[in-house]
Amino acid sequence: MLDYLRGNVMEIGEEYWVVEVNNLGFRLKITPFVLPGNVGEERRFLLRTFMKENGEFIFYGFDDEKERLVFDQLREIRGVNHRTAFKILSRVKWEELVNLILNEEISILESRTNLSSKTIRRLVLELKPRFLKNGWKVEGRGFSGEVIEEVREVLSRLGYRPAEIEKVIDELWSEFSEEESDVESWIKEALIKLGGGI
Repeated sequence: MLDYLRGNVMEIGEEYWVVEVNNLGFRLKITPFVLPGNVGEERRFLLRTFMKENGEFIFYGFDDEKERLVFDQLREIRGVNHRTAFKILSRVKWEELVNLILNEEISILESRTNLSSKTIRRLVLELKPRFLKNGWKVEGRGFSGEVIEEVREVLSRLGYRPAEIEKVIDELWSEFSEEESDVESWIKEALIKLGGGI
């Protein structure tokens, strides 16, 4: 099985990148949270490969080993195949997903992933002990899930795309302190980063 590939970026799309390796072009499905890149540069991606019913291959590319680990563990949950696992990681960055599961944020996970309550509860029940076993701990940031959801909703109403919203939330998540966890502060800084405010 292919574990990774290293090659030149030939194309960057909304949901995929094309990477050329030894004159072969690999179309990789990539989450919106991948490190930014440019056409022509060399990149290395960790892989997971699956075969479709028609014999074609699907390549998923990850630039973080922990993200691939979360992808693998999601697939082990009953009712979650590789397509669903990738869809989840395209809507919630893996670090945030881990934290939401460890904190058992059922309602937020439902709204972010569009999965049923039954599936979400199964994810939390089965993945939380695995994540704890991996050494991941509940983060005591003190940020309210309701605050994050309101920020997400406001930015969406302003016309920003989901990928843009998740990227800026991820950036602010690592920058803000607990005292700066109000909606107004988040929106102000988000708009500055998105180029829509001062």
